[in-house]
Amino acid sequence: IMRKSFNELESLSKQIRRCIVDTIANAQKGHLGGALSSVDILTYLYFSGFLNHDSTNPNWKDRDRLFLSKGHAGTGLLSVLAKAGYFEESELLSTFNQDGSQFGNNPDESIPGMEIHTGSLGHGLSIGAGHALSTKLNKQDLKTVVLLSDGECHEGSIWEGAMFAGHHQLSNLIAIVDRNGQCC
Repeated sequence: IMRKSFNELESLSKQIRRCIVDTIANAQKGHLGGALSSVDILTYLYFSGFLNHDSTNPNWKDRDRLFLSKGHAGTGLLSVLAKAGYFEESELLSTFNQDGSQFGNNPDESIPGMEIHTGSLGHGLSIGAGHALSTKLNKQDLKTVVLLSDGECHEGSIWEGAMFAGHHQLSNLIAIVDRNGQCC
């Protein structure tokens, strides 16, 4: 993915917001708030050059990882991945939350570009910390990013993951809290 300028990132964010709204409207169900509040964060991560990834090789072993802990933002990440070329946006728009579709409210690792199942809140930081420790022990220079919601930061498992990360000095782990004030 080529690095985008600020104006290009802003334009992409608007397109991604439109994709989220259209996707959820077509399905007549979905989590709009959490998806929309994380758009700017996800757009920056995927299109500014911050994350090292390749949509033509989603299982590339040397890619940086994003773990979406706030599963309610699944439609947001799916829309970003579609814009990044991991799959066709038209497929997302036409099949989201439909029987037999790979695209549901809580996307999982069977979808190109998704690292984990996004169902339960509070697990992403511990999973990300474990991955970051693994890459550190294997002397890999990879970033592990975890996107959290403000609400799930009340979960004890988040604090256990944070303490684990501090104990192991995981400088390759980046936790981002989408503080939208809605607990989603």
